[in-house]
Amino acid sequence: MSPGVTPSCLTRDRNASLATRRYANLDDMPVPTMTVQQIRDAEALAMQAVPEAELMARAADAVAAECEMILAQDPGRLLGARVAVLVGSGHNGGDALLAAARLRHRGADVTALLVAGGVHMASLSEARAAGVAVADAVADPGAATDAVAAAHLVIDGIVGIGSAPGLRPPADALVAAIDSETPVVSVDIPSGLDADSGAADALHVRATATVTFTAPKACLAEEPARASAGRVIVADVGIVRA
Repeated sequence: MSPGVTPSCLTRDRNASLATRRYANLDDMPVPTMTVQQIRDAEALAMQAVPEAELMARAADAVAAECEMILAQDPGRLLGARVAVLVGSGHNGGDALLAAARLRHRGADVTALLVAGGVHMASLSEARAAGVAVADAVADPGAATDAVAAAHLVIDGIVGIGSAPGLRPPADALVAAIDSETPVVSVDIPSGLDADSGAADALHVRATATVTFTAPKACLAEEPARASAGRVIVADVGIVRA
């Protein structure tokens, strides 16, 4: 989405949220799981016809829609609601930054906390253009912790399906600083889980909701990891399932 709000952007966001399928629990999840490799292969095929930036925009639409729904319940508004976004270096962090831009356009007070040495630059540029505050959690972990502690909602965009289990500093401390009553929306999977496994031994995010793309992953369907995923939303971003 280009910087600034346009009616076409808002219309696409609404349509994306209407097309999103929700599954409250495992019994309601008829879509088979896909492995990381199956997702990677499907993404590569999709990107022959659809630009990667468009796929990321669709993913961000779904994440932002879920965040908006949660904030509408508590604190009961989007305008001025405090959102902290934990941003890793990969595409998962890029999706989170694009969702941050959408929430900022809708009036939320959004702070992106960069938890790794790198960042998805195009997404970062869009977030900054939207007015998202950006802070380096590596350089100033104290300020980052304060932002997390004060948030009405946290977006987990630390790592995605290709990562090893567990969390590294400063992400581990920031996740520990999230108040137990603060809702957390994870992008694709809760960071720190192994996407292809139901194991939950390593330090990981415990999400209120997880917006996953294309199909559920094993960690969202198999215990004990599934217990950390919260409500699972499967968003169709235009990638054909295997």
